[in-house]
Amino acid sequence: MKGSPPDDFVERLARKLAEVDRADFDENPERFRLLARAAMSELQKPTPEMISAAFEAVRFDESWAINSARDFKKGVKAMIASALGEQAPKRRRE
Repeated sequence: MKGSPPDDFVERLARKLAEVDRADFDENPERFRLLARAAMSELQKPTPEMISAAFEAVRFDESWAINSARDFKKGVKAMIASALGEQAPKRRRE
C-alpha cells in the first residue's frame, strides 16, 4: 500500500489537538499522540448514522460497491462529517 506511514496521520492529528487545546505540542508530545490514537480508535466503531452517510455519499445504484480510492475517501469524509454533525458531501451522479 502506497502513501505515508500511519504515524504521519497520528502526528498530524496530535498536532491539531494541541493547536485546538492552545497548548505547545512540544511540551508534551506523547500526551497529544495518545489523545490522537484514542480519537482514531473510536473511528473503528462507526455509528449506524455514520455508515449510512458514507453509503449515501458514494452509492450510485443498488449494485453499489466502492470501486476506487476516491469513492472510499468520499465515504470516510461523509462518515466523519456525520459524526461531527456536519453536512455530508454532496453525492455526484455519474
